[in-house]
Amino acid sequence: MNARYQRYQRQITVEQIGLTGQQALANSRVLLVGLGGLGCVVASQLVGAGIGEVTLVEHDCVDISNLHRQHLYREQDAGKPKVEVAHLALQALNSDVHLTRHNTRIHPGNALELADGVDLIIDAADNFGTSYLLSDASTQLGIPLLSASVNKTFGYLGLFGAQWPSLRAVFPRIPTQQQGCNEVGVTGPSVGLLANLQAQEAIKLLTHQPTLGGRLLYLDCWQYDVSIVDVSAATEPTGPRIDLISQHQLQDSDYVIDVRSEEEVQAKPQPFVVHSQQPLASSQPLRLPADCHRVVLACQTGHRAIVAGQQLLNTPHADTDYPPLAALLPS
Repeated sequence: MNARYQRYQRQITVEQIGLTGQQALANSRVLLVGLGGLGCVVASQLVGAGIGEVTLVEHDCVDISNLHRQHLYREQDAGKPKVEVAHLALQALNSDVHLTRHNTRIHPGNALELADGVDLIIDAADNFGTSYLLSDASTQLGIPLLSASVNKTFGYLGLFGAQWPSLRAVFPRIPTQQQGCNEVGVTGPSVGLLANLQAQEAIKLLTHQPTLGGRLLYLDCWQYDVSIVDVSAATEPTGPRIDLISQHQLQDSDYVIDVRSEEEVQAKPQPFVVHSQQPLASSQPLRLPADCHRVVLACQTGHRAIVAGQQLLNTPHADTDYPPLAALLPS
């Protein structure tokens, strides 16, 4: 029996996949952004399934506080780059798969290059700034985006872009408060459930089977409540929008506002010129100069910068004469 057939025999036996589907997986190229709780599971499942090429993008290091849900790593890996540890583990899992790794953040300066030519972009970063960035890349390149998010014991999964509405269209506003695992916590099994569904949806798409596209799946992993919402009619918001830029895309004519707290600014000043420091947490609305080329909002991760931009767009000044807005994402 052919060794490759033997390896994937149980998967090939599934009637929706078969030999044709297995060959489609072997010919597929996937960009996976994020190797945290979601990404560890998705990477393991897709590499095990025999995806032809997987590009891994992750800038963070292994932290012992994350090991309850990031199962590619071990205690002795603490402090090591996640992408390097994951690359070794995934190579050992399946040498058939061609793996490329990038120990870097995905940002506005490299997103298009990393995504160009793949069949699917998988957003496992669980960060709205990154999700918006990948949505923009998906729209520009015409490549579907598979995104999932989970916190506490609740999460969602969706396919965006290509022939479906973009993630920006479905989620035109991000939450005003950060809802990441660091802020609200998460259980490992909840992450695993959403990540396995994300991997299953990727396999369905890459084998040309019907997918979740145009719908959102919501899953309460504690009460086991599942709902699917039709979002096929969602459209991109009209009017001014918040562009996403990297530090190297700053221009001399930009007016930069740092929306972090004074304590954060003193502890870690920005490595670029800041014209005004106005904490987002303040009850005072953001103040803008009378005339400027573009307003750039900055924080530490990009989340508060986008929220600040949303607040500005909701003010009475948000008309056709409003200066362009951009949120600075870390690079």
